[in-house]
Amino acid sequence: MTRRFYAWGILVLLALASCTYQHSEAENAPDETVSITKWTDKTELFVEFSPLLVGKETPFAAHLTDLKTFKPVADGTLRVVLTREKGREAAAVAKAPTVAGIYRPVIKVDEPGSYRLVFHRYRSGTEEIYDSIDAGEIEVLEKQQAARQQAERPQAKGITFLKEQQWRMDFATDAVGEKDLSVLLKMTAEVKPAAAGQVQIVAPVAGRVMIAARGVPVPGQKVKQGEDLAVILPLPGKNRVELDADTRAVNSELEAAEKELQRVEELYKDKIVARKRLEQSQTEVAVRKARLDAARSQLSLLDGSEKFASGSRGQFSLRSPISGTIVAASMTPGAQVEAGQNLLSVIDLDRLWIEGRLFEDDIPKVWKFERGSFSTAALSEPFILIQPKTRLVSIGSVIDPATRSIPFILEARNDEGRLKIGLQGDLAVQTGEKIRGIAIPINAVVDDKGVAVAFVQAEGETFERRELELGIRSEGYAEVKSGLKVDERVVTNGAYRVHLASLSSAIPAHGHGH
Repeated sequence: MTRRFYAWGILVLLALASCTYQHSEAENAPDETVSITKWTDKTELFVEFSPLLVGKETPFAAHLTDLKTFKPVADGTLRVVLTREKGREAAAVAKAPTVAGIYRPVIKVDEPGSYRLVFHRYRSGTEEIYDSIDAGEIEVLEKQQAARQQAERPQAKGITFLKEQQWRMDFATDAVGEKDLSVLLKMTAEVKPAAAGQVQIVAPVAGRVMIAARGVPVPGQKVKQGEDLAVILPLPGKNRVELDADTRAVNSELEAAEKELQRVEELYKDKIVARKRLEQSQTEVAVRKARLDAARSQLSLLDGSEKFASGSRGQFSLRSPISGTIVAASMTPGAQVEAGQNLLSVIDLDRLWIEGRLFEDDIPKVWKFERGSFSTAALSEPFILIQPKTRLVSIGSVIDPATRSIPFILEARNDEGRLKIGLQGDLAVQTGEKIRGIAIPINAVVDDKGVAVAFVQAEGETFERRELELGIRSEGYAEVKSGLKVDERVVTNGAYRVHLASLSSAIPAHGHGH
């Protein structure tokens, strides 16, 4: 009998222990987390909290991102309001974020039921509501089990990319929408000087080069139309020996003429000769002086005398016919040059031609110009071509028999100097035809081993990889034929960083507790 009593006692104790263990396990089971992500024109809200239970204080971790900058909201009050029918409500306020972008209001609800959850963002230091974010309907329940049932709804699965990561980089998202895209026609093209924007400055005569007042012209130097760039002193037609002989002969003639003039002046005083004879002698002296000056000038040209050059009436000034930039200079001060020799090349780099080759099958598609772009590996981004900074110069009339194409020439303003002479690339121009469809910024497209993908923000810190079928590209946008839906939010800045995160199996650690 005693043994039976002990046996039943042991069984009862085991049963009680088992019941107590199961109850303790249920009491201590971790709460599931509810997460909600909403967007307005101004704010992105990503909030996490435990299921709401009657009479229990529930802390919220509300992550607020300013959609102008995609940086964390750093100041201002956040008010959380739960409202239901008959006007009953519960509210909580967080005066400021605990850390930049994260508010932690704590709310308590006294009655169960369905409530609408709204977050009001106030301007810093005021009671003026800056933005209101409607987070939808939420249930306040009485029992933990019911709360767990609510939290068992499917959770977003995908690529984890935390707010702390997003806020520290150049990151942005945008809602997917439809857009009218202009059909573009692409052609190979090259940057060239405009027809009237390039000149070669040559030596007008054989002579010696002398610098102008501004100094020696060098490549890269800006010049104005009519500006003096150099001086050419013409070379004489005789050699030094001949010029020396001429100079001595003229000098001797001058000395003889001066002696004769002295003799005639004495005779004129004595009234032996007429005044006309005196004037003749004076003229002969003046002529021989002029001839001697000319002979000496010829010798100075051979010597390259800059002192003489500054006052020579026979010098030739080299002036730029256009305003532009010196791109080539092949002259040395004091050096002799031949007539017609190229000395300087000046190009107007502020206005350049972009000459494309338009194939004959495409000629009917382009008959005017409104907008386009020029792309090449030498440019970090396409050079946008738009009126009035760009104009159509001409569409060729004669087809090249070898390439079956005609020139299509645009003149573009190059104010920032991005275009360089000789650049080759792709010229894309609008044809006037438009198509409407889903489109996203080209920056949102990532090339994943030849597959075009984009990353959709499913929740604040969760993203999905989508493979895309792309159509045309136009004005910085790509047409999406499949892979995305309207109103989904796609990563537009930082997509490649999300792509890298998708390759990692490790889940990044939060910089804060949720």
